[in-house]
Amino acid sequence: MLSAHSVAITGASSGLGRALAVEYAAPGVVLHLLGRNPTRLEETAGLARQKGAEIRMAAIDVRDSTAMSNFLWDGDASAPIDCLIANAGITHGSHPDGGLEDFASIQGIMDVNFGGALNSLLPLIGPMRQRRRGQIVLVSSLAAFAPQADGVGYAASKAALFALAMSLRDALRHEGLSVHSICPGYVDTPMSARYLGWKPLLMSAERAARRIRAGVARDKAVVAFPLPLYFAARVQQILPGPLRRIGMGCFRYKISPEAE
Repeated sequence: MLSAHSVAITGASSGLGRALAVEYAAPGVVLHLLGRNPTRLEETAGLARQKGAEIRMAAIDVRDSTAMSNFLWDGDASAPIDCLIANAGITHGSHPDGGLEDFASIQGIMDVNFGGALNSLLPLIGPMRQRRRGQIVLVSSLAAFAPQADGVGYAASKAALFALAMSLRDALRHEGLSVHSICPGYVDTPMSARYLGWKPLLMSAERAARRIRAGVARDKAVVAFPLPLYFAARVQQILPGPLRRIGMGCFRYKISPEAE
């Protein structure tokens, strides 16, 4: 099993990112935590420190490529980063009143979910390749396989992340780097709380974090869970259009406004 001692995590302010920070925290581990909300980020840092981890953190928007590069380069210089978890993400979708998603928001979702992941990994690929060691973990979603009409931008961004991870895995595997696509189903986080609809097999963020860490440590290319939903998402890809629409109709949802 592979282990990591210097781990960078984006979207660490709450939800899955916070759970991942706590999961990886241990004596001798350095965590480089990034998130939008400084108060919640400090709460995450406090939980990780209780488990003995050393913390570096910064409230940086993942769309700010310069700030991201500077933070990651500084951290890599002091404690070479051997695991990057690009987890930061946002969602939009159909409105509670039944109105369609604002399609102009797709660009914003791509800038955060996909562009933010690029801003996270690009500063570290060079140093990792030079050391011939590193794990790159891109948090996608089962929505990458089963795109829903109520979340066009979100599904597109997660599909792009899945394709990026699979391409990079093949491109970098001979250089000592491992790349992983994380494809969760419904995880109990503040973001998923905004989903107004059926959320089968909802999983706690802590349990999801354990699944992710175990899968990455075993060098799995795709860490997808829960398995029944992953199987269903894959099967619907080969169904005729009318059958697929009937099946996906069970998963229609709306998105409540994001709390400030």
